[in-house]
Amino acid sequence: MIKIIREGSQKYPWVLKTVMLIIAVTFIIGMGWWGFEASQPNVVATVGPYKITLDEYRRAYQRAYRFYRDQLKQEDVDEETIKKLVLQSLLESKIWNLAADRLGVDVSAEELHEVITSQPEFQKDGKFDPHYYQRLLAANRLTPRMYEHQQRLQLLAEKARLLVMEATTLTPEEEKEVKALATRRAGEGKDPDPVLMEQVRMQFLMQKKQRALQAFQSALLASLEVETHEELL
Repeated sequence: MIKIIREGSQKYPWVLKTVMLIIAVTFIIGMGWWGFEASQPNVVATVGPYKITLDEYRRAYQRAYRFYRDQLKQEDVDEETIKKLVLQSLLESKIWNLAADRLGVDVSAEELHEVITSQPEFQKDGKFDPHYYQRLLAANRLTPRMYEHQQRLQLLAEKARLLVMEATTLTPEEEKEVKALATRRAGEGKDPDPVLMEQVRMQFLMQKKQRALQAFQSALLASLEVETHEELL
């Protein structure tokens, strides 16, 4: 499984990002109850102190499966591939939660409140409706406390990623590479205009940020005790 985690982003880059997005934005419907006790028998995987329960995995798998079938219109869905991608995505989310712990990242009550109240699923007539919020959560076996805990973990992971990305900048040597690449794109005998230069620079920088995220994640993973129980899947 560790090999899958490290190689998956190269083997399934766009699919993995899609699956992670699905998992991130669908906590509202049918997430089920989280297992917080260490003795809980249906823990699919542990990443340091964080656990992935069987219920959590199943909900994520069902949504990924429906995405393949309904959105991508794939009639012959490779279930084994989806299983690996979903478990990998959940493991990575826990890795970034631990990264947030180590980086000292926090989410304030105000930030959490703003994120939740701005979600259209909980709004009526363009405004947050607390009664509708509670009813919708209850209908899906979630309490506000549980849902807010899940959202806080998601925000912490996003903040940790952003912190790593913001710390990534281009060196003077890389700036020279950017200029050389922009010059080649401008054509022989032409100087690149500022717009082209900035486009090339941003592409170069984003590629470096993505490499930094992967390197940080891989380094953190190497320091963690990861245990999976795929026989439960």
